[in-house]
Amino acid sequence: MKRLFLLLGLLLSMVACAQKNISPQEFHEMITKDPNLQVVDVRTPQEFAAGHIKGARNVDFRNPDFEKNIAKAVKKRKTVLVYCRSGKRSLNAMNLMVKNGFKDVYNMEGGILAWEKEYEVEK
Repeated sequence: MKRLFLLLGLLLSMVACAQKNISPQEFHEMITKDPNLQVVDVRTPQEFAAGHIKGARNVDFRNPDFEKNIAKAVKKRKTVLVYCRSGKRSLNAMNLMVKNGFKDVYNMEGGILAWEKEYEVEK
């Protein structure tokens, strides 16, 4: 019986939130289909100013107040797309966000470096 409850708990947690890595093409497709998605650039303000995805919000992952800042900037129950320079910081940000109750978070693999190979950035 204990195993059954444990299994049900695991299944519910998997269904309750989505967290995964996606390609720049998938990221672009999601933004195109729903321009109201929350897009978050977790690079520094200087990196953001040099070029970012149109409509993205900047919440610096390296800022000691990241958890507090992301909770203010982004709604936990709505889908969030995160990216950084190469995909490492945003992967860490995604994991931290899910741990803090965000429901649907997607990380763009390869970051803005991969994005720029196919799509434009805004300055």
